[in-house]
Amino acid sequence: MKRFLLLCIPLLLCGCSLDDFKKVDANELIFNKNETKEEENIVKVPEYVDENPVKLSLYVDNSTGGLDKVTDTFKETWRLKRDIVVFGTIFSEEEQLASDYFQNIWKKYASNYENVENYKVGWYVNFKLTDGTEIDQMIFSPKDVDSFYDYLEIYLYDSANVPIGVWYSHLLEKNMTDKTIMTSMKLTAGSKFESIISPIKVMVFTYDGEDDFDENGYYKGNSKYIVQVYNEK
Repeated sequence: MKRFLLLCIPLLLCGCSLDDFKKVDANELIFNKNETKEEENIVKVPEYVDENPVKLSLYVDNSTGGLDKVTDTFKETWRLKRDIVVFGTIFSEEEQLASDYFQNIWKKYASNYENVENYKVGWYVNFKLTDGTEIDQMIFSPKDVDSFYDYLEIYLYDSANVPIGVWYSHLLEKNMTDKTIMTSMKLTAGSKFESIISPIKVMVFTYDGEDDFDENGYYKGNSKYIVQVYNEK
């Protein structure tokens, strides 16, 4: 009797241990299977890399009929309803561009890039008012500058596509097409310009897709040029 009991005990112990191992193995298989599925469902977002090759600067007219590159600051006395400055952008980093029609200058430097028609020109302005309001505006068409007109009047021009020798005015929303290039921006002191208490930050940039902007719609690429416009009192 004693011998029988001694033989049974190891068998019972072995039976329990084997069942436990089977349960553990099954659970591990289920866990590993679920883990694999979760890994498969993870969508990896590729890191943003800006491959835009366009180099650009902002220019103003000089006395010889050419264009001078603007440094990172521009100073001018602001007067009611008077123009502050007209910036033109060219796909160049040269300090001075020889006298010629803007259309020819634009074409000359734009032709240095392949598929240049794929790159659009956008603008951005930022300034602060006495009441604490901050104007922080991306500009892709004329309608984007309406909300702060009383403080700063902005006029946009396509100086690349107009025929040479033909008078032209600023762009209107109805004029905008896929071929429009916003090459130039004129800043004019609005009726409430004295409420502007900071320099006006102006940025021009080129882009070729939605991935050039962050989740808030601001440009994050490398093809840009920035100038701070000061009121020289």
